[in-house]
Amino acid sequence: MSATISNQPPATSNRPPATSKMRIAFMGTPEWAIPTLRVLVDSGNPVVGVFTQPNRPVGRKQVLKPSPVREWAESEGLPVWTPEQAKSKEALEVLCDLNPDVAIVCAYGQLLPQAVLDLPQMGCFNLHFSRLPRWRGASPVQAALLAGDRETGVALQKVVLKLDAGPLLAVSDPIPIASEDTSETLGVRLAELGSRLVQDALPRLARDELALTPQDESQVTHCRIIRKSQGRIDWHNEGAEQIERRLRAYTPWPGIHCFTPAGKRLQLMQVRVESGSFEPGRVYPELVIGTKAGGLHVLRLKPEGRRVMTTEAFLHGHQGLIGETLS
Repeated sequence: MSATISNQPPATSNRPPATSKMRIAFMGTPEWAIPTLRVLVDSGNPVVGVFTQPNRPVGRKQVLKPSPVREWAESEGLPVWTPEQAKSKEALEVLCDLNPDVAIVCAYGQLLPQAVLDLPQMGCFNLHFSRLPRWRGASPVQAALLAGDRETGVALQKVVLKLDAGPLLAVSDPIPIASEDTSETLGVRLAELGSRLVQDALPRLARDELALTPQDESQVTHCRIIRKSQGRIDWHNEGAEQIERRLRAYTPWPGIHCFTPAGKRLQLMQVRVESGSFEPGRVYPELVIGTKAGGLHVLRLKPEGRRVMTTEAFLHGHQGLIGETLS
C-alpha cells in the first residue's frame, strides 16, 4: 500500500520535543476501527485514552453490549471513556486532563465540537473510508457500492467543524471494488488499508514532515446515514442492477426486503441480475422477479419467521407465489 502524502513541512510546528513520544487519544466504535487502534498501540507512542460510544442494546432481547473498540481496548489495558456526548463538560475535562498531542478518530459516531478539536496541540485527524473529497458523510462504503464505483480507498484528514471537509494529511492509492463485495467485506479491507495509512503517516506527522492539502471542492460528493426503512424494494422504480447493488451495500444491515400479497416479509439474501423484459414485481418461474429494468433472480432468501433458505427449498412450499405480484 502506498499513499499520496505531501512532503513539504508546514510553516509552523506544534509537535512535541524530539525526545518525547506523541501522546495519542483515540476515538472509535465499531470493529472497523480496531486495526487503527492496534497500529497506534504498536507504534510505541502512549495511547493515553480511548473514547467510544456507550453500551448499546443489541439483538431481540436488547441486551446492553459494549462497543467492539471498548472490548478490545480494555483487553489491552487501555483506559476507556464512553461519554454519551463528546461535547459534554465531563468529556472535555477528561480530554483536557489527558493532554494528548494528537487525537486519531475512526468511525467514532459523534461529531466533535470545536472545544475538542482545539485541545490536542497537533490537532484531530479522522480516518475516513473513502478517497476524499468523494463521499463525505456517514456511509461512504455503502455509497461507493450503491453508485457502482469501481474503486475506492481511505483518507486521513484534519477534522474541522464542517463534516469531512478538513484538509488532507494522506490519501491511499485506490483499491478495486469487487463485483461480489458487500459493505461488510469492503469495510474490512478498508479498515486494514486505513491502519497501514495511519502507520505510515504517524511518524512523519511526529517529525513535522507532512503538509495539509485542501480538498478540491469541485469534486465533492455526499452520502447520508443509512436508515432501516431504506431496505424496502421498489420494483416499479428500481432496476435489477440497482437493487443488486443495494443488496450488497446493505449487507449486513439493513438488508433489502419486500412483501408477498399476503403481507409476509421476504428478505433477499443473494440475487443475480437477469436481462429481458419483465413486469415489475411479478414473480416468474425459478423466482425471477420483474423490476423496472430487467429481472432479479433470487438465489437465497429469508421468509418472515423462518431461516435463510435456497430458492429451491422455498418454492417447495410456495409454488402458488409464481405469477403473483410482490410489493
